[in-house]
Amino acid sequence: MVPTNERSQGRDTLRYVRLMLLVVPLLLVVAIIIYGVVNQGIEDSLSSYYLGPARDLFVAMLVTTGALLVVYSGEALEDYALNLAGFYAMFVALVPTKLGETLSTLAPVDQNKLILSVRVAIIAVLVVSAAFVWLGFGTSHSPHKALMHSSLTKTLGWISTILLAVFIVLLIWRGIEGKTFAWVHASAAFLLIISMGIAIASHLGHAPMCHEDTSGGTPNRYRIILGLMALGLMAWPILLIAGIDEALFIVEWFQIGLFAYFWYVESRRLWNTAA
Repeated sequence: MVPTNERSQGRDTLRYVRLMLLVVPLLLVVAIIIYGVVNQGIEDSLSSYYLGPARDLFVAMLVTTGALLVVYSGEALEDYALNLAGFYAMFVALVPTKLGETLSTLAPVDQNKLILSVRVAIIAVLVVSAAFVWLGFGTSHSPHKALMHSSLTKTLGWISTILLAVFIVLLIWRGIEGKTFAWVHASAAFLLIISMGIAIASHLGHAPMCHEDTSGGTPNRYRIILGLMALGLMAWPILLIAGIDEALFIVEWFQIGLFAYFWYVESRRLWNTAA
């Protein structure tokens, strides 16, 4: 039997992990607000801040969030999806957006330095991730268990795994090619949203999705979040057609806001759960 003080410490640790997933993005929010006030405008996308004065906070926020998503442990499918989301967040952070444009403005020596730094970052994350997966297969937290609960979880799990394999192939190819790393940043951002959506979907009902009811008695709340996420993605091309330059920026922050609300709901639902 686990001593009471150890259960309390474990519960507090999970509480702070969930709270940090809410607080960490605020670093970038505050920086962007200050940046917008000073410059009297915003960038055309969240990723554009990578190349601006908010770069350090952008990278720190995404790397920290990625690590927290991997550390957080939930039901099998949710855990698998959040692990993938954390993996993709690393590449959103470490592979610059519009890298080709940036490289074209640099001298050859500086181009080689930047390309080398991106290659080193990619290799480091892949090696550590491979070690993490290998250790997972040797424990009760083996990721393949996320695929075995039902036909639905098998389908979602295999779709996630296939997308992961395609992304890794793209990553290795671009790493070897080493010119612009085209599509790596955008693909990682897209797959990050997809993985977050699957994690939220795992709370829609315990029978097809997981062994226990993790809806907190209000599965419709998660359906609304997922529906709004889908509407946000569909709104992007509409905003572009309407000539709104900040369309991507609006959609990105809309998705981040929805995912932050999901973590708020989870924090409330599990606040007093025994560890």
